[in-house]
Amino acid sequence: MNSAGADNKIEDPKMPLTEHLRELRRRMIYTFIGLGLAFGVTWTFSFEILEFIKNPLLAHLPDDLAGGGGKKLYYDTLTAPFFTHLKAAFYSAVFLTLPFTIFQIWRFVAPGLYGKEQRVMWPFLLLSYPLFIIGASFFYLVVLQFMLKFFINFDTSLEPSLRIGEYLSLNMQLIFVFGLIFELPLLSLLLTRMGMLTPKFMTKNRRYAFLGTFVVGAILTPADPISQVALAVPLYLLFEISILVSKAATPKKSSEDEDSEDEDTKE
Repeated sequence: MNSAGADNKIEDPKMPLTEHLRELRRRMIYTFIGLGLAFGVTWTFSFEILEFIKNPLLAHLPDDLAGGGGKKLYYDTLTAPFFTHLKAAFYSAVFLTLPFTIFQIWRFVAPGLYGKEQRVMWPFLLLSYPLFIIGASFFYLVVLQFMLKFFINFDTSLEPSLRIGEYLSLNMQLIFVFGLIFELPLLSLLLTRMGMLTPKFMTKNRRYAFLGTFVVGAILTPADPISQVALAVPLYLLFEISILVSKAATPKKSSEDEDSEDEDTKE
């Protein structure tokens, strides 16, 4: 009885609203300070970061571009080069400080959680960033290569004149989308452990999930079928993996629970 009480104990007593707001402000300040420090570092390496982002596209451009200018990306406004480096550095800073941001969110919500809920959250805290990196890497190393090859070679009679700002925005948008999508199995684990999701429910709604992946792909990607399918297919595979994760995370029923469930079914 004491152990159950300990499991259900909240770490801190209830705080007044003003104290919650102060704590939220404190965590936001820490997050912005971390982001600012990271931005100072990434701005220093903005040229290298931009080269890293441009390399896949430049590698797929044809060698015999007209004008003799070689493989280049262009800009169409006077301030575009500066703001392109600014965006590249900012996106990179957000990427680097994501674990710190997650930790600050955890420090804000943890005092209001029961002991059992806090233990359930630890896998999410430890695995969320590695899974995000896997998703982002999958896009950069696999999906992006396929997309570029398809679009650039779709009509070779046309010569590309690509804008760096447009390409950067598309690239970073999809990197973050794929990174977040790869959190799906971890989210399934979290919701199952908290009793809010069951593998039976996921299996029963599999066909709706299949349709939903293409809807999500259409919403989160540019208006082209290749990008949509490139997101929808991995998303559905991750949904199937999430079902397996949910099954593994579901507590085993005792024989008494199974007997009572059978009796309820018969009635």
